[in-house]
Amino acid sequence: MSVRVKAILLFFSLYIGSVLLLSLFSLLVVRTTLHQHVLNYMEYQVEPLMEFYRNYYRNPDYYARSLAEDVVSREIASLLLDKRGKVVSVEGFLEGEVPQMGEREIRNMLRTRKGIGEKYAYMVKKVGDYNLILLGKLESIKRVERRILFFSLLLVLLISAPASTLAFLLLSRLLKPLSYLREISEAISRGELDIEIKRSGRGDEFGLLEEAYSNMVEKLKGIILWQREFIRNITHALKTPLTYIRGQAELLQMGTYSEERLREIYSGIQHQSEKMERLISQLTTIMRLESQMPLKVERVSLNQLFAELEEEYEFIKVERRFVVEYLEEDLDIEVDKEYFKMALRNLIENSYKYTQEGAYLRLYFKEGCIWVEDKGIGMEHPERAGELFYREATHKEGSGLGLYIVKLVAQKSGMSMRVESKKGLGTRVGLCYNLKL
Repeated sequence: MSVRVKAILLFFSLYIGSVLLLSLFSLLVVRTTLHQHVLNYMEYQVEPLMEFYRNYYRNPDYYARSLAEDVVSREIASLLLDKRGKVVSVEGFLEGEVPQMGEREIRNMLRTRKGIGEKYAYMVKKVGDYNLILLGKLESIKRVERRILFFSLLLVLLISAPASTLAFLLLSRLLKPLSYLREISEAISRGELDIEIKRSGRGDEFGLLEEAYSNMVEKLKGIILWQREFIRNITHALKTPLTYIRGQAELLQMGTYSEERLREIYSGIQHQSEKMERLISQLTTIMRLESQMPLKVERVSLNQLFAELEEEYEFIKVERRFVVEYLEEDLDIEVDKEYFKMALRNLIENSYKYTQEGAYLRLYFKEGCIWVEDKGIGMEHPERAGELFYREATHKEGSGLGLYIVKLVAQKSGMSMRVESKKGLGTRVGLCYNLKL
């Protein structure tokens, strides 16, 4: 059952329930009012007669029977009981109806003195040693009750048709975002990603839900497209070394190579396997960085970090002018040390790879950024630096994942990666954010 049908059923349940409750309440109020009116009418009819008999006759026992006869009308009948509770006179309504009362019902009337019974309204008056029970008809009240019920049902029937149409239109308009989101979900589940998400701009809860869902779908589309691109690129990246290793293994089994070439072939296989190992390690790092796993953040001395990197890359100074500039006043930064060092290693190794022998490399801190600068070949499209599998210098061996990892580390550390480069003039890459003293 759809939400729309459930909402309409809920509406009608509340609507019909409200009408019925209102009708019952109205019926109860009218019924109570009419019952009180009957009792007041009986009081109004009998009181003058009783006053007359009391003033004209001295002995109530003498005029009790006459009073019981005189109070009778089209709406009032009477019962006269002696002091022992025995019925000594029954006077019916003028239209001929004679009330039939049981002993139990009569005793109840004598006890309560005034009220509404199953068939009649009643009132008990003391006349000497006698009890005069006055009975009033309730038939007119029951007719009013039936009319109220009839008109209530008629009201429900007359209003239900236009109300149901209006409710259907209003609910359809109200739930339109849900229908639209369901259609979008079904399209995405079928693999259709070329979908433009429309936003109604409504300010109610459904509009906010539509906005949130649209953002979620856009992110989902981005993730799916990223996964497709990622799988395509990783397949391409792994295909070359795997093809080389498999081909060489087949040739080795066939005994194609001479003893002199075997050392070269083994070296090539080892190089390709190491390339695959590096690629898999980089992919594992990317998966960890893109997961929701928190980093192991600690306070790290920037000068200490520079010293460790200078020691690790001491060999660069043999072929390059690698300069590490320490801070006069040391700073502590809160990062995951291992991941952060990995990012700086990637930047230093890129500078080493894309510069010539004797070129200038520099690691330093300036204006809230940790920079790695070189005077190498530079980049023609620095704005694309950090894209997954993007490689501008295709003549050099690489995976196109190094700067992407640097960007992820920067984001996970609350930083941003800045790339400044010009073709032929060198490159400067910085990890920037507000450092804590």
